[in-house]
Amino acid sequence: MALIEIAPDLWTATQPLRFLGLEVGSRMTVVRLPSQDLVLISPIALDEPIYQALDQLGTVRHIIAPNLFHHLSIAATQALYPQAKLWGVADLPAKRPDLTFDALLTEPGCFGEVLDYRPFEGFAAILPRGIKLARETVFCHRPSRTLILTDIAFNFDHTSSLLTRLAAQMLGSYQTLRPSRLEKWGSRDKVTVEASVRQILAWDFDRVIPGHGAILETGGKDQLQAGYEWFLEKAL
Repeated sequence: MALIEIAPDLWTATQPLRFLGLEVGSRMTVVRLPSQDLVLISPIALDEPIYQALDQLGTVRHIIAPNLFHHLSIAATQALYPQAKLWGVADLPAKRPDLTFDALLTEPGCFGEVLDYRPFEGFAAILPRGIKLARETVFCHRPSRTLILTDIAFNFDHTSSLLTRLAAQMLGSYQTLRPSRLEKWGSRDKVTVEASVRQILAWDFDRVIPGHGAILETGGKDQLQAGYEWFLEKAL
Protein backbone atom coordinates (compact mmCIF):
# COMPACT_ATOMS: atom_id res chain seq x y z
CA MET A 1 0.00 0.00 0.00
CA ALA A 2 1.11 3.54 -0.67
CA LEU A 3 -0.33 7.03 -0.68
CA ILE A 4 -0.94 8.24 -4.23
CA GLU A 5 -1.22 11.96 -4.94
CA ILE A 6 -4.32 12.62 -7.03
CA ALA A 7 -4.21 16.42 -6.96
CA PRO A 8 -2.67 19.09 -4.71
CA ASP A 9 -3.72 18.36 -1.11
CA LEU A 10 -5.53 15.18 -2.16
CA TRP A 11 -4.28 11.58 -1.83
CA THR A 12 -5.67 8.04 -1.84
CA ALA A 13 -4.55 4.62 -0.64
CA THR A 14 -6.19 1.25 -1.25
CA GLN A 15 -6.14 -2.17 0.38
CA PRO A 16 -7.62 -5.56 -0.56
CA LEU A 17 -11.17 -6.21 0.63
CA ARG A 18 -13.62 -9.01 -0.10
CA PHE A 19 -17.36 -8.38 0.06
CA LEU A 20 -19.93 -11.12 -0.60
CA GLY A 21 -17.10 -13.25 -1.95
CA LEU A 22 -15.86 -10.62 -4.42
CA GLU A 23 -12.56 -8.76 -4.29
CA VAL A 24 -13.69 -5.13 -4.42
CA GLY A 25 -10.83 -3.37 -2.64
CA SER A 26 -11.28 -0.43 -0.27
CA ARG A 27 -10.02 3.10 -0.81
CA MET A 28 -9.13 5.75 1.76
CA THR A 29 -9.07 9.39 0.68
CA VAL A 30 -6.89 11.95 2.45
CA VAL A 31 -7.59 15.68 2.20
CA ARG A 32 -5.21 18.34 3.51
CA LEU A 33 -6.98 21.50 4.65
CA PRO A 34 -5.42 24.99 4.40
CA SER A 35 -4.58 24.69 8.11
CA GLN A 36 -2.43 21.63 7.25
CA ASP A 37 -4.87 19.45 9.17
CA LEU A 38 -5.64 16.12 7.50
CA VAL A 39 -9.05 14.55 6.97
CA LEU A 40 -9.11 10.75 6.60
CA ILE A 41 -12.22 9.50 4.78
CA SER A 42 -12.84 5.74 5.04
CA PRO A 43 -9.59 4.86 6.84
CA ILE A 44 -7.96 1.58 5.87
CA ALA A 45 -5.45 -0.40 7.91
CA LEU A 46 -2.48 1.95 8.15
CA ASP A 47 0.88 0.26 7.72
CA GLU A 48 4.13 1.95 8.76
CA PRO A 49 4.91 3.58 5.38
CA ILE A 50 1.47 5.19 5.16
CA TYR A 51 1.59 6.19 8.81
CA GLN A 52 4.92 7.93 8.26
CA ALA A 53 3.74 9.54 5.02
CA LEU A 54 0.68 11.00 6.75
CA ASP A 55 2.87 12.50 9.47
CA GLN A 56 4.93 14.23 6.79
CA LEU A 57 1.83 15.66 5.10
CA GLY A 58 0.24 17.26 8.15
CA THR A 59 -1.65 16.48 11.34
CA VAL A 60 -4.56 14.05 11.32
CA ARG A 61 -7.43 15.97 12.90
CA HIS A 62 -10.52 14.27 11.46
CA ILE A 63 -11.30 10.56 11.04
CA ILE A 64 -14.49 9.85 9.10
CA ALA A 65 -16.60 6.71 8.76
CA PRO A 66 -18.78 7.94 5.85
CA ASN A 67 -21.37 5.17 5.87
CA LEU A 68 -22.52 2.06 7.74
CA PHE A 69 -19.90 -0.22 6.16
CA HIS A 70 -16.59 1.65 6.08
CA HIS A 71 -15.76 1.49 9.78
CA LEU A 72 -13.62 -1.64 10.14
CA SER A 73 -10.33 0.24 10.62
CA ILE A 74 -11.74 3.13 12.63
CA ALA A 75 -10.71 1.86 16.08
CA ALA A 76 -7.13 1.16 15.01
CA THR A 77 -6.88 4.56 13.30
CA GLN A 78 -8.28 6.32 16.35
CA ALA A 79 -5.67 4.59 18.51
CA LEU A 80 -2.94 6.04 16.29
CA TYR A 81 -4.46 9.52 16.38
CA PRO A 82 -6.26 9.86 19.74
CA GLN A 83 -6.53 13.66 19.42
CA ALA A 84 -8.40 13.44 16.10
CA LYS A 85 -12.14 14.05 15.97
CA LEU A 86 -14.17 10.95 15.06
CA TRP A 87 -17.10 11.47 12.71
CA GLY A 88 -19.79 8.95 11.73
CA VAL A 89 -23.23 8.69 10.16
CA ALA A 90 -26.60 8.19 11.80
CA ASP A 91 -27.15 4.61 13.06
CA LEU A 92 -23.41 3.87 13.15
CA PRO A 93 -23.03 4.51 16.92
CA ALA A 94 -25.65 1.83 17.53
CA LYS A 95 -23.80 -0.54 15.20
CA ARG A 96 -20.43 0.24 16.80
CA PRO A 97 -21.13 0.89 20.49
CA ASP A 98 -17.45 0.26 21.20
CA LEU A 99 -16.58 3.56 19.49
CA THR A 100 -17.15 7.06 20.85
CA PHE A 101 -18.13 9.45 18.07
CA ASP A 102 -17.47 13.15 18.50
CA ALA A 103 -20.01 14.18 15.84
CA LEU A 104 -22.42 12.79 13.27
CA LEU A 105 -22.62 13.92 9.66
CA THR A 106 -26.38 14.40 9.60
CA GLU A 107 -26.44 17.87 7.98
CA PRO A 108 -24.49 19.50 5.12
CA GLY A 109 -21.28 21.23 6.14
CA CYS A 110 -17.71 22.03 5.17
CA PHE A 111 -14.18 21.39 6.44
CA GLY A 112 -11.77 24.30 6.10
CA GLU A 113 -13.85 26.00 3.39
CA VAL A 114 -12.53 23.48 0.86
CA LEU A 115 -14.21 20.13 1.60
CA ASP A 116 -17.99 20.21 1.35
CA TYR A 117 -20.09 17.32 2.58
CA ARG A 118 -23.73 16.30 2.71
CA PRO A 119 -25.74 13.19 3.56
CA PHE A 120 -27.12 10.97 0.80
CA GLU A 121 -30.44 9.42 1.78
CA GLY A 122 -33.29 7.44 0.29
CA PHE A 123 -32.25 3.83 -0.28
CA ALA A 124 -34.27 1.18 1.54
CA ALA A 125 -32.88 -1.41 3.93
CA ILE A 126 -32.83 -4.69 2.01
CA LEU A 127 -29.74 -6.38 3.44
CA PRO A 128 -29.74 -8.66 6.52
CA ARG A 129 -30.27 -7.10 9.94
CA GLY A 130 -31.85 -4.01 8.45
CA ILE A 131 -28.59 -2.56 7.10
CA LYS A 132 -29.30 0.23 4.65
CA LEU A 133 -27.64 0.11 1.27
CA ALA A 134 -26.75 3.77 1.53
CA ARG A 135 -26.69 5.93 4.58
CA GLU A 136 -23.72 7.78 3.29
CA THR A 137 -21.93 11.10 3.39
CA VAL A 138 -20.68 12.44 0.06
CA PHE A 139 -17.79 14.91 -0.21
CA CYS A 140 -16.59 17.47 -2.75
CA HIS A 141 -13.05 18.84 -2.69
CA ARG A 142 -13.52 22.27 -4.23
CA PRO A 143 -9.93 23.13 -5.28
CA SER A 144 -9.50 19.94 -7.34
CA ARG A 145 -13.18 19.67 -8.39
CA THR A 146 -13.26 16.11 -7.02
CA LEU A 147 -16.30 14.21 -5.80
CA ILE A 148 -15.52 11.60 -3.12
CA LEU A 149 -17.97 8.68 -2.81
CA THR A 150 -18.12 5.47 -0.84
CA ASP A 151 -20.87 3.04 -1.90
CA ILE A 152 -23.46 5.02 -3.90
CA ALA A 153 -21.60 4.45 -7.20
CA PHE A 154 -18.86 2.13 -8.44
CA ASN A 155 -16.50 2.00 -11.40
CA PHE A 156 -14.98 -1.46 -11.78
CA ASP A 157 -12.79 -1.97 -14.83
CA HIS A 158 -10.26 -4.32 -16.43
CA THR A 159 -7.96 -4.07 -13.41
CA SER A 160 -10.51 -5.94 -11.27
CA SER A 161 -10.49 -9.72 -10.91
CA LEU A 162 -12.42 -11.79 -13.45
CA LEU A 163 -15.14 -12.71 -10.95
CA THR A 164 -15.55 -9.08 -9.89
CA ARG A 165 -15.73 -7.97 -13.53
CA LEU A 166 -18.44 -10.52 -14.27
CA ALA A 167 -20.44 -9.48 -11.20
CA ALA A 168 -20.04 -5.80 -12.08
CA GLN A 169 -21.33 -6.45 -15.59
CA MET A 170 -24.41 -8.20 -14.21
CA LEU A 171 -25.00 -5.44 -11.64
CA GLY A 172 -24.48 -2.62 -14.13
CA SER A 173 -21.33 -0.99 -12.73
CA TYR A 174 -18.60 -2.18 -15.10
CA GLN A 175 -16.48 0.45 -16.90
CA THR A 176 -18.99 3.13 -16.00
CA LEU A 177 -19.62 5.19 -12.88
CA ARG A 178 -23.01 4.23 -11.53
CA PRO A 179 -24.78 2.55 -8.63
CA SER A 180 -25.30 -1.18 -8.89
CA ARG A 181 -28.73 -2.58 -9.66
CA LEU A 182 -29.01 -3.43 -5.96
CA GLU A 183 -29.46 0.26 -5.21
CA LYS A 184 -32.08 0.58 -7.93
CA TRP A 185 -33.99 -2.48 -6.73
CA GLY A 186 -33.65 -1.44 -3.10
CA SER A 187 -34.95 2.09 -3.51
CA ARG A 188 -38.33 2.72 -1.91
CA ASP A 189 -38.05 6.49 -1.59
CA LYS A 190 -37.52 7.89 -5.08
CA VAL A 191 -38.22 11.46 -4.04
CA THR A 192 -35.48 11.47 -1.39
CA VAL A 193 -32.95 9.75 -3.65
CA GLU A 194 -33.71 12.23 -6.42
CA ALA A 195 -33.21 15.16 -4.05
CA SER A 196 -29.89 13.73 -2.88
CA VAL A 197 -28.67 13.24 -6.46
CA ARG A 198 -29.68 16.74 -7.52
CA GLN A 199 -27.86 18.25 -4.53
CA ILE A 200 -24.69 16.40 -5.49
CA LEU A 201 -24.95 17.38 -9.15
CA ALA A 202 -25.21 21.02 -8.07
CA TRP A 203 -21.58 20.84 -6.94
CA ASP A 204 -18.79 21.76 -9.34
CA PHE A 205 -16.83 18.54 -9.92
CA ASP A 206 -15.27 16.59 -12.77
CA ARG A 207 -13.12 13.90 -11.14
CA VAL A 208 -14.78 11.18 -9.02
CA ILE A 209 -13.06 9.01 -6.41
CA PRO A 210 -15.27 5.99 -5.55
CA GLY A 211 -14.66 3.82 -2.51
CA HIS A 212 -14.45 0.77 -4.80
CA GLY A 213 -13.25 0.57 -8.38
CA ALA A 214 -11.20 2.87 -10.55
CA ILE A 215 -10.93 6.64 -10.12
CA LEU A 216 -12.64 8.55 -12.92
CA GLU A 217 -10.35 11.46 -13.80
CA THR A 218 -12.76 13.39 -16.00
CA GLY A 219 -16.41 13.36 -17.05
CA GLY A 220 -17.55 12.22 -13.63
CA LYS A 221 -20.57 14.50 -13.35
CA ASP A 222 -22.05 13.34 -16.67
CA GLN A 223 -21.52 9.68 -15.80
CA LEU A 224 -23.02 10.03 -12.34
CA GLN A 225 -26.06 11.81 -13.74
CA ALA A 226 -26.50 9.10 -16.37
CA GLY A 227 -26.15 6.41 -13.71
CA TYR A 228 -29.01 7.89 -11.71
CA GLU A 229 -31.17 8.82 -14.67
CA TRP A 230 -34.07 6.65 -13.54
CA PHE A 231 -34.43 8.87 -10.43
CA LEU A 232 -34.40 12.16 -12.27
CA GLU A 233 -37.79 13.22 -13.54
CA LYS A 234 -36.36 15.71 -15.99
CA ALA A 235 -32.99 16.60 -17.44
CA LEU A 236 -30.85 18.93 -15.36
